[in-house]
Parts: sequence; structure tokens; C-alpha cells
Amino acid sequence: MSVVVRRAKRGDGRVIAEFAMKLVEQHVGYDPERFAKIATIEGMEWFYGGQTDAEDARVLVAEIEDKVVGFAYFSFEERNYADLSVSTVKLHDIYVDREARDTGAGGKLIEFAVDEANGFGATKMLLSVAAKNVLAQRFFEKQGFRTTMHEMMLTMSDHNQR
Repeated sequence: MSVVVRRAKRGDGRVIAEFAMKLVEQHVGYDPERFAKIATIEGMEWFYGGQTDAEDARVLVAEIEDKVVGFAYFSFEERNYADLSVSTVKLHDIYVDREARDTGAGGKLIEFAVDEANGFGATKMLLSVAAKNVLAQRFFEKQGFRTTMHEMMLTMSDHNQR
């Protein structure tokens, strides 16, 4: 059973949206104060479907036996003042369905994303990972990523009670 990675087509929007909604649920489960459940399946389908034609972004899908089992979404920015970065690809989303984990699909998505990032002229790839998502942190470290930032959050109601 081999994994094939390709650029997504608009027709892949629905299955990508279903995976994206699982990502939303996962993140809300980690920290419902930080992550809001604002997405809908229709909105996700519209968003990711539209990104398949974007010049500065890519949506990739991983397939096993012609079935989509995962996706990755990333975008390229030549310059981002807020992040103090240049020539950077931001990996916004990556997800592999539970049944397809440990097949190499995640690693292949990263590998293909790196190839696409090189095509953009990127010199680095950045991502954020939920603090409680230790499995993903280990996966990204195995792929060569290193920690460079820590996001922190202050809840206004907690601050106002001081």
C-alpha cells in the first residue's frame, strides 16, 4: 500500500473540509478558550477549494489506493513584518485520518510541501502546534522542525479579576 501525494483539486474540497473539521474539534478539545469552533463544513469546503487555485498557497492531498487519507495546506509570504520573516512558507494545516496514520502519509505530505516550498523560493517553513498535541510535536521534530516560539494567551476575564 503506497502513499501518493498530489496537489488538491476543487473536487477534493469536501473530503478536505471533513478532515479540517476534525482538526477544529481536536483543537477545541485541547483548549476551548483558545480555539473557537467557528468553522462549518460548507465554509471549509469553500475555503480549501478556493485555495487550490491560489498562486501563493498550496493544498495537497495524500492518497492510498485512490482514497484521500490526509491533506496539508500552506502559503508563501515573501515578507511578513509581524513574524519578522522573509521567504517563508507557513504550514497552516496538516491532517492524516486515524486509519492512515503510521503509513508514511504525514511524512510524504511534509516532503511534498518542502518541494513546493522550494518552488516558491522559500528559505524556511514555519508552523504552530497546539501545546497539548505532543504526538504532533514529536512528528514535526522527526521531520526536522525545531521549536522557535511559544504562543501565550491571557484571558481578559482572568486578568480583569486581579
